[in-house]
Amino acid sequence: MGPKNAMEIFKHLEKSNCRECGEKTCLAFAGAVFTGARSISDCPRLSSETKALFSKGPGQVGDNGGEYFERLKGEVGACDFQERAKILGGTCHKDRLTLKVFGKDFTVDKEGRIYTDLHINTYIGVPFLNHVIHGRGVDPSGKWTAFRNIPGAREQANHFNHTTETSLKLLADARRDLFDDLVHLFDAKPVAPQFQADISVLLHFFPKLPMMICYWDDQDELGSDLHVYFDETAHHNVDPESIFYLGSGFTIMLEKLARRHSA
Repeated sequence: MGPKNAMEIFKHLEKSNCRECGEKTCLAFAGAVFTGARSISDCPRLSSETKALFSKGPGQVGDNGGEYFERLKGEVGACDFQERAKILGGTCHKDRLTLKVFGKDFTVDKEGRIYTDLHINTYIGVPFLNHVIHGRGVDPSGKWTAFRNIPGAREQANHFNHTTETSLKLLADARRDLFDDLVHLFDAKPVAPQFQADISVLLHFFPKLPMMICYWDDQDELGSDLHVYFDETAHHNVDPESIFYLGSGFTIMLEKLARRHSA
């Protein structure tokens, strides 16, 4: 029986954020193990006892699988795609459900296979399937809140700030124009006037799960700043842990695109 969530794995890690595994934080590593993107044995600082504890859990089959991911793929087959399309703001055609993810088509079939032009990593694949199965389809209210204020998210708030907000700010600090161009690759929309910053965009993880990014350039030597906001209905459409992974997955995509551009 694998762990129920990433925090069960995180509790057994050293929490030193040594980065020897290649992830930025121990929590990011725990999330990657839970979703199946990494193996628990990739941590060089774990005891053999701890590795054995999770030896039958997610993360033993690499980037394309994982026990939890496979379980979600099996649950998708029981969904009424016509009904889920109406609830979630998607479309259904020939036993395939399609939702917009960052403005791109993500299609899932009854076998849980996902089709898209984007590279699918488990940071996005797992939340996508979770949303298809469990999302309530609550319409956005237009009222914005920080990740830490989402019910159930407080325990991961500091790590979200580090893995998503701080990482995005570093990207924007390094190449502001490039950052602006990259976020617009994901169907970014203008924000309301009261939220406008030096760079401010409205993105959609899913049709009814918007995210707002506001970046302020360094002015008067006070330093730059970046904040990510979610509609206050977010937790009705996907669980906080999935929102954490979506933020991490989106950041990873931008970092890869930025490196590719620089190369």
